[in-house]
Amino acid sequence: AREAVDLDGDQFGAHKWYAIALSITSAYDGVRAAIEQSFTVREHFEAAVRLAPADATSRHLLGLWFYEVAGLSWATRKVAAALFATPPTGSHAEALAHFEAAEALSPGFYLKNQVCLAKCSLALKDKPAARRWLASAAAMAPKSADDEASLAEAKKLLASL
Repeated sequence: AREAVDLDGDQFGAHKWYAIALSITSAYDGVRAAIEQSFTVREHFEAAVRLAPADATSRHLLGLWFYEVAGLSWATRKVAAALFATPPTGSHAEALAHFEAAEALSPGFYLKNQVCLAKCSLALKDKPAARRWLASAAAMAPKSADDEASLAEAKKLLASL
């Protein structure tokens, strides 16, 4: 994927898949590597969004980046602060904005996006919005194993509200 970016940096798919691959592989290399690579992952998701603003998946993936950074534990944040002058930052509000943008681009395109919208809404203490997103997700027909897992999560979260 890195080679594809090097060959043609104007292809959004190259940036998107490079960021995905880097995110997955750095997670296996430990906390330090994941934090270190998180800056590059964000940069490439942002490039994918910039190059293909109508691609809902790229927008969703950028939302996931913000959601994961917003959810870092206190200990991980301290490690990041010790290793980097400026650790990665992200908020649930930023994640929500990206998930909303993805949904606006392609309503109902991905069951997990609606679950992510609900989880951000919960983190921001907006239970009515969370309920709406979870009800919408629970009404969707799963198309993949990932959708099945997201559907189960949506139903479980909805039952807990």
